[in-house]
Amino acid sequence: MKTRTVRVLLSTYNGEKYLKEQLDSILMQEDRGVSVSILVRDDGSSDHTQEILSAYTKKFKNFSWYTGKHKGAAGSFYDLLLRTDTIADYYAFADQDDVWNKEKLVRAVRKLIQESKRMDYADQPILYAGKVICASQNLEKQERVYYRIGKNASFGNALVENICMGCTEVFNLELLLLVRKHLPGSNIMHDWWMYLTAAYFGKVIFDQKAYMLYRQHENNEVGMQNCRRLRWRNRIEHVRKIKHKLSGQASEFQEVYTGVPAMRREDEGILEQMCRYRDSVYKRICMAVTSGIYRQNRMDDLVFRLLIFIGYL
Repeated sequence: MKTRTVRVLLSTYNGEKYLKEQLDSILMQEDRGVSVSILVRDDGSSDHTQEILSAYTKKFKNFSWYTGKHKGAAGSFYDLLLRTDTIADYYAFADQDDVWNKEKLVRAVRKLIQESKRMDYADQPILYAGKVICASQNLEKQERVYYRIGKNASFGNALVENICMGCTEVFNLELLLLVRKHLPGSNIMHDWWMYLTAAYFGKVIFDQKAYMLYRQHENNEVGMQNCRRLRWRNRIEHVRKIKHKLSGQASEFQEVYTGVPAMRREDEGILEQMCRYRDSVYKRICMAVTSGIYRQNRMDDLVFRLLIFIGYL
């Protein structure tokens, strides 16, 4: 395989405890046709994170970092998208406290190359994402994520659910350039915006295998619930927070990308449907029974349709 360059975009914030382990796992990625470099944005850390970053800059030529005002995870990653160079073949997001399997980027790049060779997706935005292995703080306890991704990754799914965790995302230059021209104005998470954009204008590859340890601890920006009881509690909390959020997010996506045609005409229809479903009872009913918009889990999907029917989302 011809050597492909991958630029890893990593945001840090008071991450001194686990940062070295993560950086080392990225720098030790297998180089079977993949050349890795890292760009870090520090989100205003007050611990020893910046000292660690300075030490890595002196040690590795393929490592650089900068700092800025505290923006939170989404804002920091959007800033990285704007500040990175555009000379790499592929780009990847990384969190500060995970640990990557040495084959993570090799696997992703191969999948992206295979997809880009298809005629329909030549020079189109392509996003790769996959599963993770949940791990305890010390990484001793590890288990596969309980939540199953049984349906296809699609724009209809992206409208109501984000299955593409940012720490697994790898994407091509075309997606990077498209997103940096069309950033959201509100605080929509960067990984969800990448999923929406790639699914609407190109292709999303979801890998059912996991190539990284997702460390679970009290400071996770977005945690995962691997226990059935905790997942139900998380569902309830999630519903409380998303009133009118999904239709608002769809409307912002439609506005930001005004004039840019979707790759598939049917996606334009379901986007319009999501943006306008609260206009009338008839539109709510049509939306509640449509098969084009769905969540992965059967019970989640049923609850989603009930919430659509009452105009909650």
